[in-house]
Amino acid sequence: MDNLINESLNGIIVESTKKGCILKDKETLMTYLLNLDEYETIVKENKNHTLNKVIKNNNLNILDCTGGFARDSAIISSLGNSVTLIESNPIIIRVLNDATKRVRSTAISTIFNRITTKFGDCIDFIRTTKKKYDYIYFDFMFNTSKSALPSKREQFLRKIVSNNLNRNQEIVEEVLQRVGCKIIIKEHVKSNDYKHLDIINTYKEKVVKYHLLIGKNEHY
Repeated sequence: MDNLINESLNGIIVESTKKGCILKDKETLMTYLLNLDEYETIVKENKNHTLNKVIKNNNLNILDCTGGFARDSAIISSLGNSVTLIESNPIIIRVLNDATKRVRSTAISTIFNRITTKFGDCIDFIRTTKKKYDYIYFDFMFNTSKSALPSKREQFLRKIVSNNLNRNQEIVEEVLQRVGCKIIIKEHVKSNDYKHLDIINTYKEKVVKYHLLIGKNEHY
């Protein structure tokens, strides 16, 4: 596997090593190896997670439109749901797929067996899929500058993935017209980028908040 280098992604490359696919910042030389087994700590507390309050019931089909490194998908799956994760960035999907193959934890393996990962654009997927989902999930917050001390994972995500607020709003607004299921939008607790939408409930944490909306397509 050759290194994947794309200068348009702020000098971030993927190095194939014996440990796995490592992200490297050519400017700072900072590196990051995604280890999904570390999610064990997070999913052990899943019943106390806000997503457990937002998502009612289990055995649901949930579409994660902003997959990233699958942290939130792992939480949603650990609550007993099937998740379809969409990710449009080739570097992220490469690193995520590599990390999935390296999972050793039985619990994490079970969780990721319920996650279907797809490479592509979420709005194109929604326009063409015949499958219906109970919830559709969006998390656009990783590319904000709200966090004073972002983790290494977040630093790489911010460099790799562009985040256009107008585009994000357009996507959500189109999805609301196309589906009739519930939609979750996660954003920083101090942001109000989606206040113009018909939010039926908001669940707040210290740093983030989750908005719950319902799609307007009665034929969905």
